[in-house]
Amino acid sequence: MLFFLRDQALLRLLNDCRVRVVRAQSNTDLLEVLDRLEIFPGGLEFDHVQAITLLVLAFASLAVALLMDGMGGMFWVFLALCFFSYYVSKGASGSLTDLAASIVRKCVMFHHGLSESDSSADWRLKRLNNEFSDYQRGNERRHIQDSLLGVYQGARQSLAFEYHHLQYVNSRQERGAGGSYRTVYDTYNRYSLVLDFPWVTEITVRSSPLEVSLAGQPFKTGRDDFDQVFVLRGNDQACCEHFARPAILDLLMELSRHLYRVNLEFSSQGRLCLSFDNADIIAHADPGSLSDLAVFRERIKAGIELPKLYSLLELVHRLAQLHDSHALAAVPDVPEAGNLIKEM
Repeated sequence: MLFFLRDQALLRLLNDCRVRVVRAQSNTDLLEVLDRLEIFPGGLEFDHVQAITLLVLAFASLAVALLMDGMGGMFWVFLALCFFSYYVSKGASGSLTDLAASIVRKCVMFHHGLSESDSSADWRLKRLNNEFSDYQRGNERRHIQDSLLGVYQGARQSLAFEYHHLQYVNSRQERGAGGSYRTVYDTYNRYSLVLDFPWVTEITVRSSPLEVSLAGQPFKTGRDDFDQVFVLRGNDQACCEHFARPAILDLLMELSRHLYRVNLEFSSQGRLCLSFDNADIIAHADPGSLSDLAVFRERIKAGIELPKLYSLLELVHRLAQLHDSHALAAVPDVPEAGNLIKEM
């Protein structure tokens, strides 16, 4: 009975800690949560007595079904008890993993000054979809999985940014061996940074085409390496020629070496959507698990870095510097790219 009570007490503690993490306002609050976990008697491992008991009862019911006539229904009891045993065991172990993940996420947010959006995922998707064509993906469905807001402090400028994770599903018909057709659903993930970028409007630079009609005229820049990777589109040729300066093209080529299927879309509202397929932009070093609480605590206390995100934001900051009129006045003039060629 004491084993049952201990597991239930641990579950109550984890649920309480989960609520405290949600309400946490600083890294200090997270460390206080870890203090509560540290003083729990016997460590943070579940005894799984409830799951084991259910499994024993399951095999007892199977024995009854095999040894006694007219007890075939006990076989279904066996299956049900096996399922519940697995469910209880998995749920208990998963609660530790989920709590650790929520602590790490909050630590990342505090360490980098990030916040979550107050608006609903549906509203965010509608707003982004109205502004940027890159969100017009998924003939079956699409959904914003995650969003984070922050400010990057560059050497010359601070850039407010939004990070979004879009998941979308395409459906297609696939012919089977017998000639019949079935619907196949393919799930994809797309990631993006959205920033204020008032220096450029209504220009797109894409390395990944979209299956929607796109505004603007496509242009060739005359640089073979760039034109093989990107398609430049815009409504005004003069604006596109001013945009396609050698330093800009060099920076975009550098972006293409860091990001897979990268697109840049400068909206009419003076914002940039930088989208890509890289899932690891907000990846971080593994801080460990709650089973090694001392190591986990030290890594939370030190803060968790996001090296790939900030390397990417530095490239965007350089792009902003190349367009900012104050920054341009401080650097020598560079020759413009050759006249753009309209694609037919």
